[in-house]
Amino acid sequence: MKKLTMLLCLALTLSTFTACSAFRREGRTRAHTLMITGNYMNSRLLCDLAQYRTKQPILLFSMDAARNQQIFYLPTPPKVEPIRNEEFVDMVSFINPKRIVVVGGSDYVPQEYIDRISAKFPVMIYNSEDWEHNARMLGDLLNQRSLRKEFVDSKARLVESGVSKQ
Repeated sequence: MKKLTMLLCLALTLSTFTACSAFRREGRTRAHTLMITGNYMNSRLLCDLAQYRTKQPILLFSMDAARNQQIFYLPTPPKVEPIRNEEFVDMVSFINPKRIVVVGGSDYVPQEYIDRISAKFPVMIYNSEDWEHNARMLGDLLNQRSLRKEFVDSKARLVESGVSKQ
């Protein structure tokens, strides 16, 4: 009976470790490209369109009413998880992307956060004033050649519906 109990405990322990390592593995290999941007029309639209096509995660920087920096993790729509500022690097490490694209540069993502991840991950910054150019570059990177056209069309529809051009 003792041997059976020990064998059962061993099997349970091994299955628990296997389940935990599978969870870690899934969390550690899920993203090829992490997009980081600010909550502004052009940058948000571009990243949302890219995420819709590629299922890659977004970290979104946004100011609240009191002008405090907020960060949101958008793994896939419609999920949104707020993260604390001090957890930023830990969250990027958990996502473990092969590359990071900062869309909009330091005007959209505070430079201190870019600096904190640059030492650990390859970071590309798309900060052209020409958002069609940014869309073309992101589309090329993600192997989504039609992303620029989709961005231009979506932006035109938003402007047509009364959303400002920001």
